[in-house]
Amino acid sequence: MKVLALGALWVPYIRDNWFDAIPRVLGDEVVCVNAGPLLAGKEKHAGQPEGFHCAYIYELLRRDKFDYLFFYHDWIFGDFPDAFFEKVRLAGVKTVAFHPDDEPEHWYARNATYDHHFDVVASHSSAGVARRRQQGWGDRVMYLPWGYNPATCYAMPDMPKRYDVVFIGKHKVNDTQGKVHVEDGAQREQILVRLAEACEQRGWTFRVFGYGWDRHPQLARFAGGIPTQEEMVRILNETRVVFNPAWSSDGNPDAVQTKLRHFEVPGCGAFQLTNANPELAELFKPDEEVVFYDNDEDLLQKVEKFVSDDHARNAIAAAGHARALREHTLDHRVDALFAHMRTLYPPQPDIHAAPTAVKRLDLENAAALTQLRRDLGNDATLLADADWVHLVAGDFLHVKTDYAVLEPFFHGLPSHILAVGTFIDFDGLASNPLQPKLMESEGCVLAGEINIEDYDLPLLDTQGGSLIGVRMEDHAALLMNYLAPRHRVTELLDAFAAGTLEAIHQLEAIQTGRIVTEVLLPIPEGYEFASTGIRNSEYVRRLRALLPRFREMNWRVVIYGISGMGEVVMKLIEQIHGLKPVGIVDRSLNVAEFQDIPVIKPTELQALRPDVIILTSGSSGPSIYANIAHLEAVSCILPLYDLNHPVWSVMQG
Repeated sequence: MKVLALGALWVPYIRDNWFDAIPRVLGDEVVCVNAGPLLAGKEKHAGQPEGFHCAYIYELLRRDKFDYLFFYHDWIFGDFPDAFFEKVRLAGVKTVAFHPDDEPEHWYARNATYDHHFDVVASHSSAGVARRRQQGWGDRVMYLPWGYNPATCYAMPDMPKRYDVVFIGKHKVNDTQGKVHVEDGAQREQILVRLAEACEQRGWTFRVFGYGWDRHPQLARFAGGIPTQEEMVRILNETRVVFNPAWSSDGNPDAVQTKLRHFEVPGCGAFQLTNANPELAELFKPDEEVVFYDNDEDLLQKVEKFVSDDHARNAIAAAGHARALREHTLDHRVDALFAHMRTLYPPQPDIHAAPTAVKRLDLENAAALTQLRRDLGNDATLLADADWVHLVAGDFLHVKTDYAVLEPFFHGLPSHILAVGTFIDFDGLASNPLQPKLMESEGCVLAGEINIEDYDLPLLDTQGGSLIGVRMEDHAALLMNYLAPRHRVTELLDAFAAGTLEAIHQLEAIQTGRIVTEVLLPIPEGYEFASTGIRNSEYVRRLRALLPRFREMNWRVVIYGISGMGEVVMKLIEQIHGLKPVGIVDRSLNVAEFQDIPVIKPTELQALRPDVIILTSGSSGPSIYANIAHLEAVSCILPLYDLNHPVWSVMQG
């Protein structure tokens, strides 16, 4: 069996849960791919639904034999079009998705739009599974509740209790406005305010941890910040009663759902109190492994009981912990999912070669390179345990490497030096580090010979950056973008020591097109990122030239779409003093205003008669343009997905 697993690994809860368990369980049978580097430059391919992100996956499928494509649906559900999944199926690869948010009605309706992409859907929601079976999915839909990762959630015995009652989770309001509740935000806020007041009256220590509570008018004084994973584990172990409710959405207190944290809490050996949840009651025994409450008064009574009754509380917490370890780890879920896939779609006989041994050497500076070369000259056996060697050269906060994508090259080109790509990203830019938006990333892929002039900040160590390489005039090659078979490592080192690109060319490295390294860099001291990243896109350059003209001409601007390129456009407009859009069109906005800009419907454009409509959508851009093209004699429509459209020539002169 061979699995290609694709997900939004820039999001911590995805990376550190499912995508930690998958390689641990499947080992050499899986190749994991982070969609982040593939999508980081997606605007360059706007208007091409099957851009670089799809082409990259096609190349993996062509060069290796996969039985299944596992698609972690969350965050990237709309980025891969119908044609992508059709071509994957045509290659003989079965597709399977896990829906981590699938409770009716809001999330289920979203997911159902994309279900046709998959041969099998695994859902954390028993209600979502039942609905699909009513539609004829049969065994192609599978109930697969969340679990937890015991490598990152664990009990810390005999930890002293610092808190009486704790809640961990974000303040669910619109991130930008901070006024409009989303999902179950209103119910969550209401019960937390009442619980905080009750705890304060009784002298109990109460805290809320998570994004946004520091801005809440009543709960800010109880806010404990945004904990890291390690800090969250410690907090759970230091708490008597972990209050952990979960509703599906506001307006229906009976619409509940089972989430990741319902497993993390007992995974840490903590006592869990949550709202009545029949689904969770099938996974943990009520009043023996978890405690449920029915209403606000019942909640306060049970909090009072279990804050003071150490014996009863500890017994329930211990039993819940034992159950979680025994049945509810994510390793259990990965095993169950692929056992189900093998039953429905038996894999082809395993003909895969044994994995290659790659030795990664982290070298912080040029002096370390010199020392390594000297050591190899004195002792040729230093690399005897490696088939290939990767020199990760530079000073980084964090490095992640994955060589599974190179297996076809390792076996097919055993004597060639291989050229690969590196994704660089920067620390501390996300407004919510637990759920960072890809658009907040300033990262990009560095591959081949890079043009230094394309970047706004220093990259090479000789410029004040973090990367070690060779530069000749405006072009540079990075050492970390090469892998050498063991017998050619000294040749690679000598080529970079020569300090010329010609020496690098003489290596005749094979360009693989694979991204194998991801590095996290600190923001250079004194450097302020541009609003659009370190590598400015062409549509950004054009808008920076046009937006001041729109202001001077008092033109009325509408932004069509706020995601992706829309976020960038909003930032660019904010920099033009005196230019404010007269409207925003976006189907996902169910509010009257967004950032004090009216939210309008497409049907209102004709009456509004804006001077300019900036169309920010990528893959859906052509269809949107077709729907509003009748306005071209009234409004200038600027399609960011098509920079060859004649309107750009007219506007730019």
